[in-house]
Amino acid sequence: MIRFEKVSKSFDINGTDTVIIDDIDLSIDKQDIFGLVGETGSGKSTILRMMTGFIEPERGEIYLMGRKLDHESRHELVKDTSMIFQSFNLLSNLNVIENILLPTKLRKGNSKENIKRAKELLSFVGLADFERATTRSLSGGQKQRVAIARTLMTKPKLIFCDEPTSALDEKMSYEILKLLKAINEQFETTIVLVSHDISVIKALCNRVAIIEDGKISDVLTLTPKKIRPVSYKEAFLND
Repeated sequence: MIRFEKVSKSFDINGTDTVIIDDIDLSIDKQDIFGLVGETGSGKSTILRMMTGFIEPERGEIYLMGRKLDHESRHELVKDTSMIFQSFNLLSNLNVIENILLPTKLRKGNSKENIKRAKELLSFVGLADFERATTRSLSGGQKQRVAIARTLMTKPKLIFCDEPTSALDEKMSYEILKLLKAINEQFETTIVLVSHDISVIKALCNRVAIIEDGKISDVLTLTPKKIRPVSYKEAFLND
């Protein structure tokens, strides 16, 4: 699904050419839930942006869904991918159903089939009664559910998640992780998750790459824990 071969990337930081990603090899299989974890500045977000085609490597090659990812192929390949952001990225001037329909409106227009799918996805994420709600009236967890429904509108084969739970409390974080797990299982969607939170990675991912100083120090196979919300009291008692 995704393959990095000897990939490197540098940036000019305050007039100095600084290596951010240093000669990494990486392989992510179809239907993986793959985590990228590391400290701030380790390079994990740069790796994610190279996977999405926003940043091109200086050296090495990246393959996405069996094809080399480069300037020429990027536009076609990213049609089969989508992104879930930390900050939801909803449009406040549109209601919930209009936000979900936005990707198809930009591509094909809002047909009856698209509207039907948007309503089905709204039900899938647990917000069937919020079709005409304004985004301002939603909680953070509800906003992220709307963003996830919007992500699914284009039936992506691959979803990139950039710190999708960092703006949420612990209980809602685990509800969102449970939803991502359901997407992986029901739609057979490959998911790449960037997080600084080890507990999030351990709860959801089946494999994780540990990023340190622009290198992959290890790739571990995980047995994800059962995803369930816990009370504040239970969290302290089980610490």
